[in-house]
Amino acid sequence: MYSKEEKKQLKQDFWDGFQKYSGPKRKQLGLPKKWMLQQTGIKALDLKFDIDHEKASVGIDVVSKSIEVRVDYWNKLLGLKNILEKEYELDLVWDDMMELDSGKYIVRIAVYKDKVNVLDKTKWEAVYGFFYENMSKLEIWLEEYRDILKHANL
Repeated sequence: MYSKEEKKQLKQDFWDGFQKYSGPKRKQLGLPKKWMLQQTGIKALDLKFDIDHEKASVGIDVVSKSIEVRVDYWNKLLGLKNILEKEYELDLVWDDMMELDSGKYIVRIAVYKDKVNVLDKTKWEAVYGFFYENMSKLEIWLEEYRDILKHANL
């Protein structure tokens, strides 16, 4: 069992390790060291990495407080679903009303890797590969379809 401080340090080590894993790969491809994440250029639409004690995920979050905005993005994203899943070979889970621990609702479209734990260092390398491969696909897709999403009726 880990103390609170040990858990905090392991999580920090995980994210530092991922940066060391992905930074050089992105640099070789001429990409910025940092991932796009909240800097998508589309209001209320973020890319997200997540890992907890059971699973890891990479996805697209629509984080607006407005249900109308979330519905508009949901419809735009559904219109691009075949491209996103087939061209980029992503097995996505689509959730139009995901409730966060805070009680806030968002739209989340994500791919998941089960049976991983942020505290289990033996799984980190596999999670790094999962994160890198899938977020790279989402960034490329978002770059290509940004204008369509940006010009949603929002």
